[in-house]
Amino acid sequence: MKPHVALTALMATLIAVTVSHLEWIQADGGHLLMVDGRPLDAEGWLRNQLNSLRRECTDVQVLQADDQRLPQALQALKNFSPPASQSARVAAASVRSDWMLLEVEFDDLQPAVVLMQKNGADWVIAQRGIWSGQTHPWLAATHIRAYLARQVESAPTDLLACFDPKGDRSPPRQILAP
Repeated sequence: MKPHVALTALMATLIAVTVSHLEWIQADGGHLLMVDGRPLDAEGWLRNQLNSLRRECTDVQVLQADDQRLPQALQALKNFSPPASQSARVAAASVRSDWMLLEVEFDDLQPAVVLMQKNGADWVIAQRGIWSGQTHPWLAATHIRAYLARQVESAPTDLLACFDPKGDRSPPRQILAP
């Protein structure tokens, strides 16, 4: 067999094998990459990568568990919809100026991401500033950032852009590249 024929046959085989394992499907207003029947949010992965390159987080402070601002913010959240909200635990928190973004988990409720704003000496939940639920198979961060930006237009864009889910109940990370 001539080398160019063998190379052409090899390329055709590689393409056919690859195509037999990959499929783009449209779901919920977006597209998922199906790899052997397993959905991956390739668009979300790309948006996360672009966000990581473009975001500026120097004015966003990640709060440690012993930060004095957390107990008051957590209490405001626990009082929001008792009794189920009483089990709220902070998985991650960040602050920028008079805004705080909490990632919280509960015993009997879905995980939530909550935007809070300083009101005098108190932290209060921003009106329409709560996202709760699961996004699987979509990557959560891109959807949560976009949702909160639409709901609370006055929220600092860098605070939202610097959000990456950290909680134990967050969906597993999808690895699309080494």
